[in-house]
Amino acid sequence: MHIETARLRIRDLEHKDAQQLFKIVWQKNVVRFMRDWSENNPSPKSFEGYINWHQKQKDSLDVYENKRYAIALKETDLLIGMVGMGLEDTLNEVEMAYFLDEEYQGNGYATEALNGLFDWCIKVSDLPYFILTIDCANEASCKVAKRAGFELFEKRTPIGHKQPNMESDSYFYYRKYR
Repeated sequence: MHIETARLRIRDLEHKDAQQLFKIVWQKNVVRFMRDWSENNPSPKSFEGYINWHQKQKDSLDVYENKRYAIALKETDLLIGMVGMGLEDTLNEVEMAYFLDEEYQGNGYATEALNGLFDWCIKVSDLPYFILTIDCANEASCKVAKRAGFELFEKRTPIGHKQPNMESDSYFYYRKYR
């Protein structure tokens, strides 16, 4: 996969990304809101199998597959975050997800990457919409969702289970239509 936006390259993960990815997943807010990334990856080397799996899937156009892509600066190809999509099992809908190196936050990169991936997903699928689920405590991510054109559909409080990686008991459910 390869998407070019004004300032970014959204591409398949490569082994050269492991060190930078490791650095990002251990940053405060990634650990706070997406702790499975850090819990399951105690070293840069631990990303090797994950990157190998993604390399095998790189020609797939199936938006239901749980895939993540590198968000890289166009000029340097430096990985500054991740964006992806896949089937959210408890909701049975295709969800998009993202995180960004704290050094690059506040510059519109997450919004640009999310819009780039959304446009690609719309081209390769016939789904009428994609979703985001965001912990109610993650105000910065909610701002990105709105700037990317996702509409707040409702606030949800699961009964009998807690959403993975959620700090709050509730989350915001967003949709963006084609």
